[in-house]
Amino acid sequence: LQEDALRFIELEGSLSRLRVVRKYSVPAGERGIKKNTIAEAGELFSPLQTLRNRIGGFKAPVALSIPSRDILIRIVELPDLELEEAREALQWDFEKYFPYAYSDAAVDISKVDNPLKGEQGMMSVLVAACKIRTVESLMRLADSLGMQIATIEPENIAMFRSVLGPTLSFSGGYLAVFAENSVNQLVLGYKDNGILYRTSLLEMNGGEDGKQQNFSALVREIGNTLTFVRNQYREIAVEHIMLAGSFGGETGLKEMIENATGLKVTAADPWGPWGIQVPPDDALGWETAVGLAVRELS
Repeated sequence: LQEDALRFIELEGSLSRLRVVRKYSVPAGERGIKKNTIAEAGELFSPLQTLRNRIGGFKAPVALSIPSRDILIRIVELPDLELEEAREALQWDFEKYFPYAYSDAAVDISKVDNPLKGEQGMMSVLVAACKIRTVESLMRLADSLGMQIATIEPENIAMFRSVLGPTLSFSGGYLAVFAENSVNQLVLGYKDNGILYRTSLLEMNGGEDGKQQNFSALVREIGNTLTFVRNQYREIAVEHIMLAGSFGGETGLKEMIENATGLKVTAADPWGPWGIQVPPDDALGWETAVGLAVRELS
């Protein structure tokens, strides 16, 4: 679910050799999602209905994304427990990390490698939380369309998975940047984990002069993020930047980032890491959809 379009993809094959069975994109409308947050879930009914009719119905459970500004993602230190027990323990300190009560939240957790060494007997978990009413509105919408939900996942987590692939892992730190027209995602990676997620609202279009100004704004955002990482994650040395998204192939942007940061920048996409042939048309903007589709494979 994205502001410009609703994107659907179906894959088949083995882990290292997947192929696209079907992929469709329909306009999202103007009122359902605004500034990368769900403004009115009911306004997504019509575009989802159009998508349903185009694919002949939702015949299998669907992995659905949720816009990143509807989600808060934090690294939390918890006692080294099984995940279900850790989830129970989280509720007692939940409001130390999130601005609403545990009872008002939909929460998912996963264990991650964290370069910041915690106390003995503790573990680091990635906690993704959003207001439960947001998830409930999506569930009601799905039910009205005959859509069975397999999972609902933050879009930026799915995006990160899509460009990392099933085997890629860096020994140190790296930054994944997803440059889109109006919403940019920055993810600090460590090994094969994302440990810091940031969303930036920046318009990237606007003619050649406007584009260069907007590229400069994104480069500043990247610089600010790297400064934050150096101050807060001193155990991580960011050595590499992955540039993806609709503007990931822009040579001018790549050069601006390299000149400003002194780091190597490589273009990334969601197709190559999974052995998927790049579609001959409409190949940009599919990081979230691919990341959702390969969720059970990674």
